Amino acid sequence: MNHLKSFIQAPVLILLTACSASSSIIPQTTAASVTQIQKTTTEISCQDLSNPAYQQAMLNAINEIRKHPRQCGQQHFPAAAALTWNNQLYQSAFAHSKDMTEHNFLGHVSSTGLDLKARLKRYQFKGRGGGENVARGHQNLNDVTQKWLTSPVHCSNIMNPKFTDYAVACIPNQSSQNRNYWTQQFGVR
Repeated sequence: MNHLKSFIQAPVLILLTACSASSSIIPQTTAASVTQIQKTTTEISCQDLSNPAYQQAMLNAINEIRKHPRQCGQQHFPAAAALTWNNQLYQSAFAHSKDMTEHNFLGHVSSTGLDLKARLKRYQFKGRGGGENVARGHQNLNDVTQKWLTSPVHCSNIMNPKFTDYAVACIPNQSSQNRNYWTQQFGVR
């Protein structure tokens, strides 16, 4: 059996026209609050991403990728502006990874039927659009990022010059399958 099936990934890009406020139960973090980390991006695990210092490391890694032109499948992208960490996107990504972990699925629609647009609205993202990459099974940040970069649609989300905001979250699945569920979200202000 093809081992890549255990690393199913699905991208989505949607444009939003409006957002509204609702309450959130996930604590906010800030990627800029801690500047030193003990691991390189190749060593950062799923569990590490709850630490703001590692969130900043991931943001730095994505921004380094965006600084250089890149071919994503048949589409060429010029260098793109740096992204800014967004706590509302983090809350949305965290909740979606948790939902996928708890209900053992991979996709862009939650177990309760909410698509990305509805989830961004729920977590008060005040932007005009968004995109999302999800993945399952990767053990560290480097592996999942490399997998996203080799997929034309995932890579296109990473390099999309319209995106201004960013967050990534990962929740480990403690079942016997021991899979990590990653959600990377992008926003347009």
